[in-house]
Amino acid sequence: MLYQNPRGIGCDKCHGIDGNGKIIAKYKEKGEIKYLKSPKINNLPEEIFFKSFSTSHKIMPKYFLTYQEINTLYQYLQNRKKRKRK
Repeated sequence: MLYQNPRGIGCDKCHGIDGNGKIIAKYKEKGEIKYLKSPKINNLPEEIFFKSFSTSHKIMPKYFLTYQEINTLYQYLQNRKKRKRK
């Protein structure tokens, strides 16, 4: 539930159900088709994953998650990745 709706909008909406990233929007700029794609987050080292919640982003909403909530999200993604390998 935390991954799908931590504070009004879920991580899955931008990063996909497994954290593999996905195309958020497609747009045209100066006649060229461009894509806004979210990054893959299921392969981040733990330290980088945690740091991403305290770093200012241009697009990602600022979530006010506790250490335990961030840890739960990280463990959730790690477990999904392990299940996919099997």
